[in-house]
Amino acid sequence: MKNNIVIFVKKLFFKLTWKDIEYFDETWKLRIKAMSELIDEEQTILDLGCGKGWLKEYIPTNIIYNGADYIKRDESTIVCDFNLHQFPSLKVDLCFVSGCLEYINDVNWFIEQISLSCKFLIISYCTTDLFPSLKSREKLCWVNHFSYQEIVRIIESKGFILMNSPFVISGNKIMKFKKI
Repeated sequence: MKNNIVIFVKKLFFKLTWKDIEYFDETWKLRIKAMSELIDEEQTILDLGCGKGWLKEYIPTNIIYNGADYIKRDESTIVCDFNLHQFPSLKVDLCFVSGCLEYINDVNWFIEQISLSCKFLIISYCTTDLFPSLKSREKLCWVNHFSYQEIVRIIESKGFILMNSPFVISGNKIMKFKKI
């Protein structure tokens, strides 16, 4: 209750950011699990915006997992704030981005960093095709607004090709890309 009052007061006097309303919904595990099923032979993963590291629950134990987020989530979290142009200096087989891209200010820079780091990208994004209300998007503190075609074009402009876009789960378009 106290937390809701603080958020209400902040909404009245300040522009909220996603950090102000951050929470973790257990139903997001369904999206992460579905996305993890797109992992093939990749042996090293960088989970960008890893949150609670739920991806670890769905990958084989022989895969090397690295989680990165803007704050330390556990002892192994790589701390970097993508909106401050901080990015882990790792080379991995796969970058995994679930529920994070909507909060990135400089999407072109972020995808460029991903392209320098991996061979494959699995990503979710709530496109404007599926979630068109700008007012609703801004209420969730999302800072960018792209259609499916626009986000695919941005990612492909950084040297990837769309391999698979098999489904939508909880309003998120799921996509897997391969570096050309």
